[in-house]
Amino acid sequence: MNETLERRVFGAVEFVDDLTDARVLAPLRIAAPGVRLLRNRSGLYVVREVDGEDDYSRAFDNPPASPPRTDFAMTVEDPQQRYLPQSVTLALPRLLGTPSVPVADADNALRPVQIRLSPAAAMPLRAAWAVLRLKVAVAGSNPEVGLANVLVEATPQPAGLAVQRTLTDRHGEALVVIASVPPILPDAGPAGLTREFKVALSLVLDPQVVRTSTDTAFPLPDPGAVLKRRDAAVPGVKVVAAGEQLLSAGASRRQVEKVTWP
Repeated sequence: MNETLERRVFGAVEFVDDLTDARVLAPLRIAAPGVRLLRNRSGLYVVREVDGEDDYSRAFDNPPASPPRTDFAMTVEDPQQRYLPQSVTLALPRLLGTPSVPVADADNALRPVQIRLSPAAAMPLRAAWAVLRLKVAVAGSNPEVGLANVLVEATPQPAGLAVQRTLTDRHGEALVVIASVPPILPDAGPAGLTREFKVALSLVLDPQVVRTSTDTAFPLPDPGAVLKRRDAAVPGVKVVAAGEQLLSAGASRRQVEKVTWP
């Protein structure tokens, strides 16, 4: 006799390339204690099982639209080292909502949780991208000591371009890429056109995750959590305005920013 076992899935996780907005299709290394993820053929990681939620996963008759939720920590690493490793917190189970009370996409069980992955130094770059290879180092260190897990915000001056965020790696180096800038821009100078544009840099140093390159252990940062602690003005979280850089499409530049730490 065949027995049918039906279970409700808890949603899915979609990893997205922060530069191209494309789904990352190559397999990633995921660790999520208390959660069982299964990668499907489309590159989505389906949340199949969650500790403590077995009853909910089997509830098909009038399942709760807003069940109690638990935060689960998850880490993601790229075996090919094209993307920086990071951590993220998943609130599970996802929400179903009701016709009268819809659920926002960010919590909707019918839409995957989107996690953006920042490029690492080994990321293949397109010829038209504007690139800044930034190193954040401890001021006064000799030999130079880098700072890992510094969150970098890059704000391009051309109107309409989005703020780009990335992190420094364990050597203190970050790959800042402005992928959508056009090759020629209007300019107030005599020629009326220019290839260069300004990018304002801001560095967020959160003592919960920032380490020097000489340390032996490096926590995997959660960029969203770092931003929340910055916005909440948590004591110890330091924001450094690193000034403006001149970039241009199709060119790569290097810059070292030295900051006081701790």
